[in-house]
Amino acid sequence: MTSSEKRAVRSALIVALGGFIFGLDAALISGGITSIREQFGLTDIEIGTVVSAPGFGVLFALLVTGTICDKFGRKNTLLIIASLYLVSAIASFLAPTYEFLVGARFLGGLAFTSLSVASIYIGEIAPPKVRGKLVSVNQLTIVVGLAIAFFINYGIFLLAQSDAGWVTSLVISAEPWRWMLGVAIITEIAWLLLMLPIPR
Repeated sequence: MTSSEKRAVRSALIVALGGFIFGLDAALISGGITSIREQFGLTDIEIGTVVSAPGFGVLFALLVTGTICDKFGRKNTLLIIASLYLVSAIASFLAPTYEFLVGARFLGGLAFTSLSVASIYIGEIAPPKVRGKLVSVNQLTIVVGLAIAFFINYGIFLLAQSDAGWVTSLVISAEPWRWMLGVAIITEIAWLLLMLPIPR
């Protein structure tokens, strides 16, 4: 494999991390439903709106993603998507009200188009002999992200039961859902930074 092919494979693998981010973002909310409901006093319809808000966001985003890709290129579109993921996670972590949380989750849904854009980018940049494998890596990272999200939620739930002073001071016990949604901030910053040097 030539150096240019190795660079293409490395870039494709970095972009495929978007699937991991999607998996995290889609599944982390499952662990915080009970505490979100209690904190904001939500009805079944309202908690359903919180959970489904990203779905409405991606429906809207899919209508314009192709145009954005054609105008700004795949890489720049992926950087916009990564930024949306990050802003959504920070806003979700800090959300003071139910309405703000729904808005933050809707914003994250706009970034769910990372799945299609990542597959397009990988398909275009990957060497022909490994193109199928690299595109399928994007699907694998989604499943890994979904699985890890449940382990993260479980770990935060265990922390919330602890009497440690630092757990109380960080409000993990009182508002564990914030940390479940906010943990994605770390991975989203990493993905954004890793994508900066990849080629167009």
